[in-house]
Amino acid sequence: MTQSDASDWQNLPVQVQQALSAGWNTGAIPAPALALYSRWWQLETWLRSLIYVELRSAHGSAWADGLPPNSANRQQQDAAYHYMQTPDAQDQLAYLDASPLLQLTHDQWPLFGSYLPAQKIWAGRIEELKQIRNRIGHCRRPHDDDLDRMEQTLRDLERGALRATSSFNDHSRPNQQWSDVLVHNWVHNNHADAHLIDHASKQYDASFRLTVSTRPWAQSPAPHDTRLGPRPGCLWHACWYFRGGRFFDLEQFWREIEIDKDLIMLVCADSASSLQVSFSALEDQQQVSDVIGRSFESALANIRFTHHDEDPATWAKRFANLDPRVHAGTPWATAHSSMRGVSLFCA
Repeated sequence: MTQSDASDWQNLPVQVQQALSAGWNTGAIPAPALALYSRWWQLETWLRSLIYVELRSAHGSAWADGLPPNSANRQQQDAAYHYMQTPDAQDQLAYLDASPLLQLTHDQWPLFGSYLPAQKIWAGRIEELKQIRNRIGHCRRPHDDDLDRMEQTLRDLERGALRATSSFNDHSRPNQQWSDVLVHNWVHNNHADAHLIDHASKQYDASFRLTVSTRPWAQSPAPHDTRLGPRPGCLWHACWYFRGGRFFDLEQFWREIEIDKDLIMLVCADSASSLQVSFSALEDQQQVSDVIGRSFESALANIRFTHHDEDPATWAKRFANLDPRVHAGTPWATAHSSMRGVSLFCA
């Protein structure tokens, strides 16, 4: 165990330490089963986030309309137990069984093919993964090769995962000649709250920019286009950076803008001094523009005027349980195409 591993263990709640130790020391849980569950958690949570981003990019706020109806029903039924709700209660995909979740990536291949192995290979892999998931779900002891299969799957997904996340962060400035409402409001400063751009720069040493990105499966804007418009696969990003040693209270910010959560795709921060709020280009641009204004006000209100001395990993962990749409220090917030030798899954 490394010094970092020992520190992580010591920082766990005592109850969690005792539960893990009991399962391990008594032999009640086979060690391969614990390892297999850990790898499955990585796989399924990654696929959920990938599916959400691609469906939201392709269909906007109607992204969940094509999901099996039982997932929405389960989510509604779970809401009755409000005292037991977890952060994933906000994510309809968290209520979708693993089998249809995996199958969705195959059935909607144009959205997911560039991130996965060849379609025939992935179809066979899905059948193997379903068998492994059944064993996990029914507490059956794993096959000797299950862990090897899981780790190979994660290794096979590494390149596609980096492509998915880095393309999300591959931003460009919108064409100033575009006729889009967002360009009019936040590039040419015609929104009622656009005065906050200069105010933030002068009073808070904070910068703002509006950017766009395109999913790998989508058509990028052409030089002769007069607007971005409601284009599937294109995203708008409102981005802030806070200088001078100031840091940003991401949790309080999310609480204040949660009323707009149905319009927001993701909220990302790659450090304690940054913020990015992202939207599908299929959303109503005036509504998005107004959400950017409210986000701007909340962002400035939640700047903290003390130096932030937490290390990046500790900082990110503080926000890990806010909401599936909030990403602090995750690949959706930090990945870039220039990264080399970086493993998202460490498999």
